[in-house]
Amino acid sequence: MLEIGTNLLTQTAEQTRKLNVVEAQVMNQTSRIEIQLLENSLSTNKLEKELLMQVTEILKLQDKNSRLEKKVQVLESRQRMELEDMREEKERLQALVVRQTEAIEALERQLHTASTNNTILQRQQQQLMESVQSLLGLLSGGSVTLPREQKFRDCAEAFKAGNNISGVYHIYIGNMTEPTKVFCDMQSNGGGWTVFQRRVNGSVDFQRTWKEYKMGFGDAAGEHWLGNEAVFQMTSQGQYSLRVELRDWEGNAPYSQYEKFQLGSEKQQYRLFLRGYSGTAGQQSSLVSHGTGFSTRDSDNDNCLCKCALMLTGGWWFDACGLSNLNGMYYTVGHNIRKLNGIKWHHFRGPSYSLRATTMMIRPSDF
Repeated sequence: MLEIGTNLLTQTAEQTRKLNVVEAQVMNQTSRIEIQLLENSLSTNKLEKELLMQVTEILKLQDKNSRLEKKVQVLESRQRMELEDMREEKERLQALVVRQTEAIEALERQLHTASTNNTILQRQQQQLMESVQSLLGLLSGGSVTLPREQKFRDCAEAFKAGNNISGVYHIYIGNMTEPTKVFCDMQSNGGGWTVFQRRVNGSVDFQRTWKEYKMGFGDAAGEHWLGNEAVFQMTSQGQYSLRVELRDWEGNAPYSQYEKFQLGSEKQQYRLFLRGYSGTAGQQSSLVSHGTGFSTRDSDNDNCLCKCALMLTGGWWFDACGLSNLNGMYYTVGHNIRKLNGIKWHHFRGPSYSLRATTMMIRPSDF
């Protein structure tokens, strides 16, 4: 019995020891779980804070986006208004273009009528000039009418043959089969000059087409342009010099002279070639000398993005609109100041003074 009681106590003590061990293990496990729970709680709090920050940031972005949407709406509304204004402006400009086109057509009709009247006046002037030339010939004891068997290539040959009276002559230029009427200046700087351009009173309209400048217009006894083709043919016969005589409204009469002068063919746009400038109409040339093409309102051959012949009027070797235009609009005294499209020679009277009279003439360089 005592032995049984002892065994029971021993077993009870062992069981108690084992329970204490288990209890200690449970407590350790519980402590680890509590620590883990605490760490999880801290992590959860951190995530909650980050989530709250993200939500706040999203709200800010939404608010910013809302403001941007409102700005976009305002801009779209403003753009629609501007487009509507532009559409109205376009319609207004189109209507203005139509009115201006109608006005231009009316002006062209008036110009045609004026040109017709001008042609009649030119014929009358030609008849008067021929009468005057005949009288001058009788008074001077000579005549500018050449015998039919005499055929001169230019006024220089006529002069060397003893014809020393200035007036209208018939010459045979290049390969042209018919004689050409030209005005020969037999007095200026030794004489023998073939005149191919003259302006004196604005009686001839110089606002002409390419074809008209090619073939020539006006009256050789008065204002005229001999013709680019005739000048090309003549300067192809040999070396020629050019003399440009100018006159302003105050009585000054300077000149510009070029030792070498030549025009290219029509295929070369009647390109201008010059060399050896001298004279009293400025210390340097107002004509561009590096091969500038001739331009008219219907044939733009200048070196400008604009059309110089339309802006400055007439036909000329404009380059980039350039320093000269002796074929511009003719303005009378008092109306000739500040006229960029007038008869100008920059190095004589500046870019906006329109001259009273001009003459361009040529003769052989070895005259």
